[in-house]
Amino acid sequence: MEKLRIGLIGVGGISSLHAQGYKDNPTAEMYAVCDINAELLQRRAREWGAQQAYTDYRQLLADPKVDAVEVITPHHLHVGIGVAALEAGKHVSMQKPMAMNVTECDALIEAARRSGKLFRVLENFRYYPPLVRAKELLDSGAIGEPLSIRIKIVQGSMGKGWKVPYSRWAWRFDETKSGGGRIMFDYGSHFFAIAMWLLGEVEKVYSWITYRPIRPELAKRGVSLIRGVDHVVGAAGGGNEEVAAPDEWLIDSPAVAIWKYKNAEKYGTFEVVTSYDIQVPSKYTPEDEWVELTGSRGFIWVTRCTSNLLDRPPVVMYRDGVTTEFSDMETDWGASFIAGLHDFTDGIIRGRQPALTGEEGKVVLQICRAAQLSAKEGREVRPEEIR
Repeated sequence: MEKLRIGLIGVGGISSLHAQGYKDNPTAEMYAVCDINAELLQRRAREWGAQQAYTDYRQLLADPKVDAVEVITPHHLHVGIGVAALEAGKHVSMQKPMAMNVTECDALIEAARRSGKLFRVLENFRYYPPLVRAKELLDSGAIGEPLSIRIKIVQGSMGKGWKVPYSRWAWRFDETKSGGGRIMFDYGSHFFAIAMWLLGEVEKVYSWITYRPIRPELAKRGVSLIRGVDHVVGAAGGGNEEVAAPDEWLIDSPAVAIWKYKNAEKYGTFEVVTSYDIQVPSKYTPEDEWVELTGSRGFIWVTRCTSNLLDRPPVVMYRDGVTTEFSDMETDWGASFIAGLHDFTDGIIRGRQPALTGEEGKVVLQICRAAQLSAKEGREVRPEEIR
């Protein structure tokens, strides 16, 4: 049969990883790209071999050859583009977080129901091979009855890797465009989704969040900071990073969230620290994540995700006095995007629902917002309180 024709709406930094999902995809091809940055758009179209390039997403949605779209835009644009795509009869894969609030989530869910088209939220960590292996081990009973999960995140600096344009930083620290919470909402969407996938539904959340200006942290490592320009090249790290930080940009780190799972005495923790004195070797962003699963008979550790901070096997298991190391898997973070997008297109072809459903994406958003509300009000918050 003919391959599905996919349209990418938004061709910024992270879209380069999405594009990898269509290079050798047996069921789909990248047919069209869309972005308001015409120069970047044309460069991406040539680079990826797209047949069509649009500067208005409505033009892309009006193209009858487009079967499905990926929405890879700032968060405040998700609901408008997503609903329009579903009403235009396109299948939709939405970058996390699903939307800005519960009302927008409900609008996307209802639009998908009315259209009969597939809608899913892309949580790429769910397809990351070391985490997939950890899930397989956990479900097989390898460490006994699951008891808890601990997620640790570190943000640092690097000498090489992605260059970050001013525009990419700017919208993420603009609450009207990002929804607020670079860590607990944007980043947290990844790991609350993982926490649910591995151990189940969350009953209640408690958190502590420190909000502090990001500018002094960057200045400490000699980065030149200038507002109002398109790009700012940092002096640190061999001059390979492009950063900018007005005084009002706040990072919600350090932060800790704890939660209890439903119908069980199982608990989870999510901790993030930011220190630009820590060097994080990475071909992507200078962040890395570790996951520890505790069971009644032992432990499973996933020692890396985005980067390669720890020089250890990607998955380590301890059970009954024996430590087993697993290295027979892909560990590049980009592999999770490829697997996730193959699952999206295969789901369309086979008529099955890939992860995450709209309903699951909504719950992830509620947990993120519950953590933010908990820190603000100093109390336990149940996700269903977020309306």
